Amino acid sequence: MYKTLAPGCIGFGKTFKEAAMPAAESGFEGYWFDIHSDSEVDISETRELLDQSKLRAAGFSFPVEFRADEDTYRRDMETLPAFAKYAAAIGANRCVTWIMPGSETLEYAENFEQHRSRLKPAAEIFKDFGISLGLEFIGSPDLILSAKHKFIHDLDRMLELCDAIGTGNCGILVDIWHWDLAGQTRADFGKFTNPDQIVLVHINDAPAGIPKEEQKDSVRKLPGETGVLRIAEFFEGLKSVGYTGPVMPEPFEKKLSSMSFEDALKTVMDSINKVWPD
Repeated sequence: MYKTLAPGCIGFGKTFKEAAMPAAESGFEGYWFDIHSDSEVDISETRELLDQSKLRAAGFSFPVEFRADEDTYRRDMETLPAFAKYAAAIGANRCVTWIMPGSETLEYAENFEQHRSRLKPAAEIFKDFGISLGLEFIGSPDLILSAKHKFIHDLDRMLELCDAIGTGNCGILVDIWHWDLAGQTRADFGKFTNPDQIVLVHINDAPAGIPKEEQKDSVRKLPGETGVLRIAEFFEGLKSVGYTGPVMPEPFEKKLSSMSFEDALKTVMDSINKVWPD
C-alpha cells in the first residue's frame, strides 16, 4: 500500500504541476489526477514530473457525468477514450466514482439497470487501456435516509453491480467512512476473491460523540483523529486481501484549507503516519 494525494480531497484546487513536488517532499508516494485539468499538460511533461518527484500515477476520477440526462452522459462518453489514452500513457491505471445510495425518480431495479448500462461501456473502454473502474458505495445515513428510493449502499450490492457490468475490470473504492457506517466488518474483506477487486482506498475519521445514524457525510476528521472509525481493523482487512494499491486521505476537514498547502500536507501526513500499519 502506498500513501496517495488528491489535493481536492484535502481542500485545495491544485494541478499536478503545482502539487507534485510539495506532495513528494511531504512523504506522499502516489498522486491522484484530475484528468480534466491535468491532461491539458503534454504527456511528456507529466511523465518528466513524475520521474522528478518519484510519485506514482495512482489513478484519476471518472470524468463522465453518468447521473444526469442521456445527452449529457453521451456527450461525456465521447471524450472518455482520449482521457483513458492519456491516463494509460502516464501509468494511471485506476479510475473511480461514487454511486449515490438513492434516487428521487428511479426505483431500485430501474436504477440498477441504468447504472449497469451506462457504466459498462466505460468499463469496456477502460479495459482496452488496462484501466480498472472502482465504484464506491455510500453508507452515510443522512444520504440514505433522505432518498425517496433507496439504492446500493453496502458492499454486497456493489459487488452485484460489478458482476452485472461483467467486464472483469470493475471493482470497489473502499472508504473507511462508508465501510464503517454501512456496518461492514473485518470478515467482509473475505468477500474479495483477489486484491484487484479493490481499486482505491480512502481513509478518514468521524466526529466523536455523535451516534452513527446522525453522522453527516460532509463532516469528517483526519485519519485516526477521534478513533471513532475502526481503522486498525480496516487495515488488517486490507492486508488480509493482499491489497498493495493507493491509500488516499479524504477528511473533508475545513481547517486544512485555511492553512498553507505545505502545512496542510504535513498535517495530513502526520495523521496518516499515526494509523499506518507496520
